[in-house]
Amino acid sequence: MSMIKMKLFFTLVLIILITSLTCLADQLAWNSRNVCEAAAKCIKPNSILISYCSICPSDYVEVWLVKKVVVAATSEDDLFEVHVFGKRLYRSKEMVSVNQYSEPIEYEAITGGESDSWFLEGIDLAYVYVPTDKALFSCLGKVLKKECETQVNIITLPGHIVEQIQKIKYKGKKVLPNGKQL
Repeated sequence: MSMIKMKLFFTLVLIILITSLTCLADQLAWNSRNVCEAAAKCIKPNSILISYCSICPSDYVEVWLVKKVVVAATSEDDLFEVHVFGKRLYRSKEMVSVNQYSEPIEYEAITGGESDSWFLEGIDLAYVYVPTDKALFSCLGKVLKKECETQVNIITLPGHIVEQIQKIKYKGKKVLPNGKQL
């Protein structure tokens, strides 16, 4: 093989490897309008959402307060993305490595400038968890019956975190993680 052909071959192999890695990283980030609208209906304003990529080499488990959800167009025709306007409340004390998720997870409140900052962020439906019970959160992609690879399908939020969210963020109102009042 000539040197030019070898370089071309290795470049092609590298592109294929990078593409295959990034495909898993964004499993359900961009979807049809119908899928995104169904996902947005699952995320209620003033609810709690958990963000965690269970197939990433390591990631924090984060607890978000959601104020608003919108479906936005992407640069690709006929593909849309769900954006969350929210605030990060808690984060796992340590990053969790792939295949190492084990409950109970220890969380710490996010403090400093980050705790006061609201964000607008596109989400991947395979890596966010919506409340399905008082303290149980299920992978949104699985709730919508979309094919996605996860190592963790359900996350249990510790009761004391649920209570702290109710007391601090909802000013004493009895509100469940899904935003419903008791």
